[in-house]
Amino acid sequence: MLADDCNRSRPPGELRQLYKLFRLIALVASASALIAGTIAAVAVVASRTYHGSASATEIPLPPLTSQLQLGSTVYAADHKTVLAVLRGPELREPVALSAVSKELVTAVLDTEDHGFYVHGGFDLRSIARAAVHDVSGQGLQGGSTIAQQLVKQVYLTPSQTLNRKIREVVLADRLEREYSRNAILQAYLNTIYLGNGAYGIQAAAQTYFSEPASSLDLAQSALLAGMIQDPNGYDPILNPAAARIRRSEVLARMVYYNDITQAQATAANQVPLPGASPPPATQSGVTNYYVLQVKNELLGPGSPLGATYAERYAALFESGLKIYTNMVPSAQAAALSAVAANTPANSTGFEEGLASINPSNGAVEALVGGSGAAASQFNVMTQAQRQPGSGFKLFTLLAALEQGYSVHDTVDSQSPCYISFPGNNSLLKTPINNDTGAGGGVITVVDATANSVNCAYMRLARQVGLANVVSMAQRMGISEVTAADAFIPSMVIGAIAVHPIEMADAYATLADNGVYHPPSFISTIVDRSGAVIFKGDQPGKRIFSKQIAAEADVAFRAVVQYGTGTGAALGNRPVAGKTGTTSNNVDAWFNGFTPQLATTVWMGALKGEIPIIINGLTVYGANYPASTWHDYSAAVLSGQPVENFPTPDPSLVPASVYVTSPALVAADVKDHNYVAPPPPPTTIPVATTAPTSTATTLPETSVPTGSTGAGATTGGAPGGGGTGAGTGAGATPGGPAGGGPSGAAPQGNG
Repeated sequence: MLADDCNRSRPPGELRQLYKLFRLIALVASASALIAGTIAAVAVVASRTYHGSASATEIPLPPLTSQLQLGSTVYAADHKTVLAVLRGPELREPVALSAVSKELVTAVLDTEDHGFYVHGGFDLRSIARAAVHDVSGQGLQGGSTIAQQLVKQVYLTPSQTLNRKIREVVLADRLEREYSRNAILQAYLNTIYLGNGAYGIQAAAQTYFSEPASSLDLAQSALLAGMIQDPNGYDPILNPAAARIRRSEVLARMVYYNDITQAQATAANQVPLPGASPPPATQSGVTNYYVLQVKNELLGPGSPLGATYAERYAALFESGLKIYTNMVPSAQAAALSAVAANTPANSTGFEEGLASINPSNGAVEALVGGSGAAASQFNVMTQAQRQPGSGFKLFTLLAALEQGYSVHDTVDSQSPCYISFPGNNSLLKTPINNDTGAGGGVITVVDATANSVNCAYMRLARQVGLANVVSMAQRMGISEVTAADAFIPSMVIGAIAVHPIEMADAYATLADNGVYHPPSFISTIVDRSGAVIFKGDQPGKRIFSKQIAAEADVAFRAVVQYGTGTGAALGNRPVAGKTGTTSNNVDAWFNGFTPQLATTVWMGALKGEIPIIINGLTVYGANYPASTWHDYSAAVLSGQPVENFPTPDPSLVPASVYVTSPALVAADVKDHNYVAPPPPPTTIPVATTAPTSTATTLPETSVPTGSTGAGATTGGAPGGGGTGAGTGAGATPGGPAGGGPSGAAPQGNG
């Protein structure tokens, strides 16, 4: 019956169809043979050409061992101290080839490259076979030896192009010339990805079977060997049916090559697949806030490691980079010590953060982002937005000096004050208050700065213009300030929440005589071949003149000489700075600088806006933060030469004036029965250094008992709270450390 069916005559139309089919098959076979021959010939010629000429060096082949480094190493500024080794959420544990079971080695070789110990770096028959298979136009796939697979994973990109395939063949041949077969196989077994974050045989054995690679039996070995081709598709947890079929295919190949018997294969096929979920992968290597900041920058937009997150992730965690940071180990140690010494144990969760910057280049030399990265990876100095209090007065003063005002000008400081600002629909609904004992009558801008007199600064800002204050803050790197803030008068005394690192950098700009450098954590990145792929040094940008900086220094030095910041004084070393305390004492700051170093210290509660009261002491910028700044700076600057601030050119200092205007006085008189004080009787002479005040030092200069801050007094009496709420809009909360409550204006003077 079967013979009769085969000899049965066919209609003419069907014969024509068969003839066309046979012809098509012949053409495809011819084309496939031609492509295979061409690829093989090109591979041979390319290999011989590269090995037989000087151009062989055009394709680098770094030491194989260096390509197997795990993660990226982060170094301190000394290029020696290792801060961390960054690894992604993968499991990696390299093992020697001798520590891998023979069953697993055999299964991998029979599945991926049975002729591994026979052929060279590439197998012409496999390449030809792959070319025939790929003639349909699906790209160059398959036909890769273990050496080629290792080259593709370690040295090249996974792109499917003829040029990359040729490079793969050439490098694989070179690899087998320079390394033993065992060394290559060991590297391969430690590199392959086997799903669920497991890289390498050892990690996979522990992930799926909770055993070392040396203990894997035949069934386990066949399962893992089969997963190399498609780790997700053959995942025994997610796709057990596909994994079981793939395991049987691997066992069949082992029978075909006479490495096991059919009975062994049958028995192995009956073994249940692992059914438990693999343990969660963990990320290691992050030990401090500085390293966390580096990691976040390199994974974020604008990173030099790639345009997409996937590219940046792979580069950071899998490519063995050397990342050299700007952290100075001695400075970081001093920062941690100072913060720990000046942050008393408390049940509320009050803590301190510190950021220290080299003014000459913006390099962040020390960073403490909170109580510890192990407890919380939220960095208050770089991620939080907190109201800066009177530290924000920096921008009003610089904007005034830029417009031709002088620190020796005089201004009315009477409190409370209702100030009329152009462009606002009404006056401040709630008055701004000075701190108890601060201001009163006509005072100089220097004294207004030293004693942090709110109403004096509000009136100065009225003359300068809020838009100019906003512009100055933006030019000095305060990213959270927008043009809309020019309609929030309480911005002048710190109602706009900012990133603490940006405040530190703004004061660093003043320390560098008006040249702005963005804060920089990374100096250099080197890839595994030794090539520099990133340099972090950026040219500075001049924001205001050296003359303006020198005049501003006079006012900010007065803060430490006799004002609210005396606790930060460093003996005969010139110091300038500004305290800051927000409404209800929920944030306390000290922003201080010398010509060599600018440092900001913040204190508060990350979990919310809670008045800072520790052991019965109300905290202001002048006590704990100033003491921390003092202890840190004294340690870091010890042994360094004393540098002086620049002296203003007297010929360029404008004659002092009484800062007022008819419009301002008229508005305040009409709406609030304001009585303007008489202007000063004489012109105040120009000075080039901060005058020694005869006024009583404000209470906020006191520091907590036991502090090592210079000029400390026992008791820590309050001195910067003030009263009343402003009209400034509060900041949007930034993570666990949000800004002020809506409408709250910081009233603290220090």
